[in-house]
Amino acid sequence: MTVSIVGFNLSHDSSVCLVQDGRIRAALALERTTRIKRGTVPLHVYAAAMADLTNDILAGEGLGPGDVDGFIATSTESRDAAEEARLASVLGLVVPAGRGLRLPHPGHHLAHASAAFYSSGFDEAAAVVIDAYGSRIGAGRERESAFLFRFGTTPEVVLREVRSEDRIAGRWRDGAIWLPQELSGIGEIYRTITLALGFRESATTYDDAGKTMGLASYGKRLSAQDLFIQTRPQGRLSFEGAADSLVELGLAVRQDGGLRLVPRPAGEPLEQFHRDLAAQVQEEFEQACLHVIDDVLVRTGSRSLVLSGGCFLNSTLNARVLRETEIDRLFVFPAATDDGNAAGAALYAYHHLLDSTGSAGPDAGGSQPGPALTHVFLGPPRVVGRDIEALAEQWSSPAHRHPSAADAARAAAAAIARGEIVGWFQNRAEFGPRALGARSILCHPGLPGMKDRLNARVKFREAFRPFAGSALAERAHKWFDIPAPDSPFMLVVCPVWPAQRAAISEIVHVDGTCRIQTVDPDATGPFRALLEAFEEETGLPVVLNTSFNLRGMPIVELPEQAIDCLFGSRLDRVFIGDVEVEAPDLSALRPERVGAAEPPAGSSPADLLLAEADGVRSMREIAERIGADLDATIDLALDLRRLGRLRWVGVSQTPRPTFPLPQYDPDSYGD
Repeated sequence: MTVSIVGFNLSHDSSVCLVQDGRIRAALALERTTRIKRGTVPLHVYAAAMADLTNDILAGEGLGPGDVDGFIATSTESRDAAEEARLASVLGLVVPAGRGLRLPHPGHHLAHASAAFYSSGFDEAAAVVIDAYGSRIGAGRERESAFLFRFGTTPEVVLREVRSEDRIAGRWRDGAIWLPQELSGIGEIYRTITLALGFRESATTYDDAGKTMGLASYGKRLSAQDLFIQTRPQGRLSFEGAADSLVELGLAVRQDGGLRLVPRPAGEPLEQFHRDLAAQVQEEFEQACLHVIDDVLVRTGSRSLVLSGGCFLNSTLNARVLRETEIDRLFVFPAATDDGNAAGAALYAYHHLLDSTGSAGPDAGGSQPGPALTHVFLGPPRVVGRDIEALAEQWSSPAHRHPSAADAARAAAAAIARGEIVGWFQNRAEFGPRALGARSILCHPGLPGMKDRLNARVKFREAFRPFAGSALAERAHKWFDIPAPDSPFMLVVCPVWPAQRAAISEIVHVDGTCRIQTVDPDATGPFRALLEAFEEETGLPVVLNTSFNLRGMPIVELPEQAIDCLFGSRLDRVFIGDVEVEAPDLSALRPERVGAAEPPAGSSPADLLLAEADGVRSMREIAERIGADLDATIDLALDLRRLGRLRWVGVSQTPRPTFPLPQYDPDSYGD
């Protein structure tokens, strides 16, 4: 009898995961369906949004809520066992009565660790969890944790560092970002410096830590001394000087009993100081994480290591773990941030809260590990059952169905070989933040200028940010100095062999490295066929691979969102399953202002364009009227469209998800 468990992560990065018989069958983050980064929807729609996602996940597997044996949730905000037990109740009728399960408190880091261990295929391992903040524990919060897992037994807590307050560094107040008077925790330090660098998601205090990692390679340490994190004997860490260092560097001021952050203003250029600051914190971060890991390995005596928590999306750190620690095997959970905790909660429940009949009982999962997680194409089906050609026709986009997936892969490879930038959309999306061949933007890794073109005209992101490479697994070691047999989840940065760098220059970072994904011959989906066809075309067994989204947006989830990107960037074409959809003639599109009734009166290029954007004139006509270069004007219009200030007239609009409205607005009523 199949045992099915649904797990929820109910804090930021909310998500749903279905586990069957101890294996992850389906999972997705809420941001993919709501189109709101990090899944931070308004509270009044949260339960409905999570219910829709749950039903979507279950329907994709032919199930309904009544077919699920247990539901379990985790959150950073539960304070005790009673609150853990009530977590799933926020979802209302989604969870049938009597089928709710709960993690032991504190559950956040335990869920991270369980996701990593029970997906690794290992029979035993030390599990290390490091992130910016975990569950509340009394007046404090989890900081760094470690567990010893042995299959068939309850995980043993090896390390639990707790900061003294349950505060979260980086809160909005009075138009500024505030920090506590003193900082503690590896993840908290990295988050704080990332915010100081100005790297945060628009209109939020969610840090964009990947930018700090990328920028670090352009700098050198500000000081030979550790400014933020000092290592101490027996795995201990000290953060005593961190707040003072922020003040001395001009990044914060002490005020009103706290620290007011003084970040780099949005839009201001990056200076060498910022690059050196990133280098400083990256090196201290790596050393601190390695210090903790080494201590945990000594404590446990294990030579198997599993990792989770947002800090282990830092691919440079992961490479050092592989090279510098005394381990025989390593597994990093691909959805290492909090969305992965839906899987961790469900896996813990299967192995420890249910018996083989689906009834409550310890060690339900038996004593033998299952196979390791080999892919993360776990989202609901999005292409099967859809008429993609009809969808393209709604957008008036030329479309062509290829006879097979292999033919589509060859056509995409040929387009990439001739220098085009291609969107690659397959049926089930990846779970986690990495594009691994289901929601990818792909292009040639060796054509000079491709990286800059992709950053500026498709992704609309900073020029310093590097791109990853996806390579045929059996060829990868001839091109990259990979410190492991493979890298299927794109979680390791490694050097590119010097002799190969010129041939794949667009994925070689300034320090000579690349974040690498290896694709095995038996990999799920047609992405492997695309790589093989590209090698036949060019002799290169690797393509540039980045996530299928524009700056500030979640990765696309539905086919219509993929086509919308064709109309919102310089993508040349999109492949959706077997269907190839060509980009429109952007010069013929007619832009219209959004929101403002009156045209702007300024003289900037954006104001001049918006003043002419009446929904009647084409981009070509507008460029002529304002005396501007057509390509530059189109690029500006695309960015304004991304920011919601323009739309195309006569073009299909991708509908946003709809949820219940508040029952009433108290402020709209009189006394």
